[in-house]
Amino acid sequence: MKVKACIYTDAGKKRKVNQDSVLVKVANSKKLGRISFVAVCDGMGGMPKGEIASCKTIRALESWFHEELSLMQDLEPERLWDVIEVSWRRLIVRIGGELKRYAKHRKIELGTTLTALLQIGEKYMIMNIGDSRIYIAGKGEVKKLTKDQSVLQKKIDEGLITEKEAVADGEKSVLLQCLGSMKMPEPEITRGVFENDSTVVACSDGFWRTMDKNELYSALCPQMCVTSEDMLDACKKLVKSALDKDETDNISVAALCMEL
Repeated sequence: MKVKACIYTDAGKKRKVNQDSVLVKVANSKKLGRISFVAVCDGMGGMPKGEIASCKTIRALESWFHEELSLMQDLEPERLWDVIEVSWRRLIVRIGGELKRYAKHRKIELGTTLTALLQIGEKYMIMNIGDSRIYIAGKGEVKKLTKDQSVLQKKIDEGLITEKEAVADGEKSVLLQCLGSMKMPEPEITRGVFENDSTVVACSDGFWRTMDKNELYSALCPQMCVTSEDMLDACKKLVKSALDKDETDNISVAALCMEL
């Protein structure tokens, strides 16, 4: 599998501090082949030091990729993903504990969303907390692979509002779960298989809130991702489009184009 990747982030029009943190890792392993890992964390803007929460989480994910994942290469394929899931759940407890201790010592509250995708061969696993998202562009369409853990999503699930009405809802940024100050979150962990050439897009809500799926597909479908530089230019244009639509939040996007 060939993988091309890029990251782009912008503080936005009104925020003085960019509280988003983004990670992309791509590695060749002897036994598992090409491995890629992408994550976006959005520090909660209503709390101080949201950028600390997102940064600490991304650094912990990076350490996990280099240290813990490398120790799993000898596992049988049928056990590998089960072990990774257990490892991720333990990692969330560890990160959450560290953030709570940091907050308690400084007498503040802080928190962050977390969305991440790990690819090994044609398989992937996703972990999600909060309302950052992962999409996949391929085979003529864009699909959302994560489900928001938010008040807004709960309203949609219960039939109280429609997806269209949700755009202007006053509770659009209220989370049901985050990593940090609230009680220990229960991450949504799902698995899947890449069936064709695909572009994975991980992003914060500042990116997806005004996003047009057709625009995203046109910019980042596998056919358009000839080089990493092309992908980066496309991400910059999509962020500019969000800003032109009066998005005021931090805006972050990471993309992985996978050729099977």
